[in-house]
Amino acid sequence: MKLFSIGGTEIRCSPVLLAAAPIAALFGGFRLLAAAFISLLAHECAHAMAAKRLGYPVRSVEIQPFGFVARLDCAFASRADAAAIYAAGPLASLSMAALSSLAEGLFPTYRSAGIGLTEYNLALLAVNLFPAVPLDGGRLIYAACSPKGKKPAMLVLRALGVFTGSGFIAAFGILLYRGALNPTLIVMGVFLIISAVAERSPSEFPALRRERTRSKTPLNVTGVAVGEDMTVARALELLPPEGYAILTVLGRNGARLAELDEKQLADAAVGLGAMASMGEAVAFSGGKSYNKFK
Repeated sequence: MKLFSIGGTEIRCSPVLLAAAPIAALFGGFRLLAAAFISLLAHECAHAMAAKRLGYPVRSVEIQPFGFVARLDCAFASRADAAAIYAAGPLASLSMAALSSLAEGLFPTYRSAGIGLTEYNLALLAVNLFPAVPLDGGRLIYAACSPKGKKPAMLVLRALGVFTGSGFIAAFGILLYRGALNPTLIVMGVFLIISAVAERSPSEFPALRRERTRSKTPLNVTGVAVGEDMTVARALELLPPEGYAILTVLGRNGARLAELDEKQLADAAVGLGAMASMGEAVAFSGGKSYNKFK
């Protein structure tokens, strides 16, 4: 559900969380909910600000039951850019915890209020550094992988995400058996499992189409013309949802410069980053060349 927009970025909220707010207030948990909201907003906005700073559009930030999800157009970012974007969230959580701890020492009124920002941000930092997707620790490991290692790394990180989520659900069951109710654990567990299963490596999508081609399933081949100065990110947006695309790169005078398929484009996106030009993508991929690329 859309709440409002900030500079072209939609701020959205899960209906589940909207329903949970009055329930939390009714049972005296509004203070914890407020601490969670502030901490998660700072964490995810740090990701979004880093992405925008590096030139990657931020479509939306959605508030989920345990976490915010930033929809960033940086799936094919370079390793350095991706690492900076994914590290921004944990650094924001660490900064929030440090500032809150400092405020507790300087202002007795703040300490006595028991807002819990210090503890919540430290917990958020610890959880997000787990080496599993969709957590930041898993995304940092994925960003550090070489282009050839990204697909197997994603399979392992997805499995670790499901395993981590299952661990939270198991912890909820153990505590419940001992008479302690902590619904946060089961919400975290379900959220992690669903997100991990849905996670995909950017290189998987063209690979799936190639697999269909090898299995002799007919595919429509679509030609797409792009300029040599166009970014790889924009070229990826122009790929048709079905079939298989062949891209012709045109020079500033309209002459054909080179030709490459969507798999070569995806490889260039992973290797160079989404903000690279199509001219650079041709040189990287070794696509069929004309004129000056011969």
